[in-house]
Amino acid sequence: MTSIRLLAKQQEELMAHLHCGDGLEAIAFALCGRLKNNNDNFIIVHRIYLMPYSDCKRKPDSVSWETEKIEHLLSEAADSKFSIIKFHSHPYGKSSFSDLDDISDLNFFESVYSWVDDEFPHASVIIYNDGSMKAREITSDGNLKPINNISIVGEDLQKYQFDKLLSDFKVDPSQDRTSQAFGDKTIQTLNNLKVTVVGCSGTGSPTIEQLARLGVGELVLIDPDQVEITNLNRIVGSTFKDAEEKLFKVDVLKKQISKMGLNTKVTVFRSNLQENRAAINEAASSDFIIGTVDSAEGRHYLNLISTYYIIPYIDVGVKLIADNKGGVDSINGNIHYCYPGIESLQERGVFNSTQLEAEEIKRKSDDEFENRRAYFGNVNVSSPAVISVNFLLSSFAVNEFLARIHPYRYEPNKKFNSSCVNLTNWDITYSEVGETSSRMYSKLQGVGEKEPGIRLE
Repeated sequence: MTSIRLLAKQQEELMAHLHCGDGLEAIAFALCGRLKNNNDNFIIVHRIYLMPYSDCKRKPDSVSWETEKIEHLLSEAADSKFSIIKFHSHPYGKSSFSDLDDISDLNFFESVYSWVDDEFPHASVIIYNDGSMKAREITSDGNLKPINNISIVGEDLQKYQFDKLLSDFKVDPSQDRTSQAFGDKTIQTLNNLKVTVVGCSGTGSPTIEQLARLGVGELVLIDPDQVEITNLNRIVGSTFKDAEEKLFKVDVLKKQISKMGLNTKVTVFRSNLQENRAAINEAASSDFIIGTVDSAEGRHYLNLISTYYIIPYIDVGVKLIADNKGGVDSINGNIHYCYPGIESLQERGVFNSTQLEAEEIKRKSDDEFENRRAYFGNVNVSSPAVISVNFLLSSFAVNEFLARIHPYRYEPNKKFNSSCVNLTNWDITYSEVGETSSRMYSKLQGVGEKEPGIRLE
């Protein structure tokens, strides 16, 4: 199956160019990153090129151009192993691909395959005047196949699955009460989502529990740790026997989900994300990522994956600071919503480069870390963990996830990209997040498997 991903901002850019109001067809192209995971291909929009109106012949029912006008794009696609998407408009109605479109696509993409000499598919997309799309892939042997999955990522996640009609969808009785609150369409969306959760302990386990009971169709769980006695106060489904037998947290949670009997597909990885190529691919092929990790390194990798593959990502952080007198100085939690184009977690001050360096060195070599501890300062110090606090922040994160697939708040989602819960002041604050000023993050959005910043250890 082939899917397309693009940013809402890119969709807006395409709409402004392709539907300029003169009633004539127009054309644009995109250089696209790639992901192949098992039998699924993802074409991920990296950069848009708007064909100048003067460089093509435009009519109400057709548009034509000379391939030489975009040879610079084809050359870059060949050098970087990018795919090409051809976008064009149908100004009136929602007519499908025409006979002229068929001829144009077959001729054009034959040239594309001669430049980009591999078998990975390219795509052709019609954008209608209401912003909706119809897409198909063009294979190396000249077949035209419908693309039924398009994701548009921004302040909301819009996922279109054109082979599944709401009229044919029946809500399972186990999800009837959720449907009463959010509607059948949201239940259908949840059933067809793949969500990765990285970090499966105090905050991760109740997050996973909620996602499964909400009806998320597929969960990917990533965590390298085994259950310990100290985890039993907050990991859903864990037992003293699990700790004695040193079972992995992901396996305990998979067993817990299986007992629900809700037919959730679960894939687990008993490793750090950054040490496992298969885990990275599963996360990259997901529709949504939720991170409940404590480490700066883990957060950094998740932010990179979100950027490379255009995936919305929610980061959850919980911090309890004890006063060493049997009480607490502060109880805080943060929920950050991330997607390519807005400030990264590092730009928001969630972590810094010194923390990143310290954690990477500690993971690779305890001796080297001890030699440099004075430089790094007080890192990797454990803090208290309490089920009521972890569960509360988990619920905030899951409701944030729901708001992004079914906007239910009175105000726009962009106002809630950063939220802070301070229990000691019984206070909740939230704020917008600006556009990224990082040239690295801007340059790397949608590059797919090129992944210049990810190094497998």
